[in-house]
Amino acid sequence: MEVQNLSLLFAITAPVAAVAALHVWLALNGERGSLLLPHLGAIESTSSPACVLGAIVKADARVRAEEAARTAEAANDESAREAA
Repeated sequence: MEVQNLSLLFAITAPVAAVAALHVWLALNGERGSLLLPHLGAIESTSSPACVLGAIVKADARVRAEEAARTAEAANDESAREAA
């Protein structure tokens, strides 16, 4: 391999190795959930962005449906019968 290829390989592996070593050091000292590298444990589905966004959309749709039900007038309203 040429010198340029070796220098590129070193430039890529050095930061990755530093982050991995830092993560291992933190894990050995009792640190959990440092997010330096992806966690291998179970992912909490209630805190994922898709789940939170889905809950917001459902709540918004429910509020809109409740507002529409409150503001809807009866079909046998006097003014509606006169307009027909």
